Amino acid sequence: MRVKILSKYWKFMRVKDLKEVGGACGQIDHPDKKGKTLKVDDGLVDCQELEIIIHEFLHGADWSKDEEWIVETSEDLSRFLWRLGYRKCES
Repeated sequence: MRVKILSKYWKFMRVKDLKEVGGACGQIDHPDKKGKTLKVDDGLVDCQELEIIIHEFLHGADWSKDEEWIVETSEDLSRFLWRLGYRKCES
């Protein structure tokens, strides 16, 4: 699946054991890289998965934001959306 962030495209991938391999639950390539990917660990569930996807998306949207801002914003937004009832639908 491709994801568009501010007119740039990343290949979205769920990766088995990403945290064990790379030490993080999510990874995103720099917006200027060719063949960009946005990866999330396929073992994430529920609100944690939502938070990590938002976290990586925010990095893609504004690479200049510091990690503290990304973490706080992704945590706040994922908790808010979860309380509103947003859930992943399996297709």
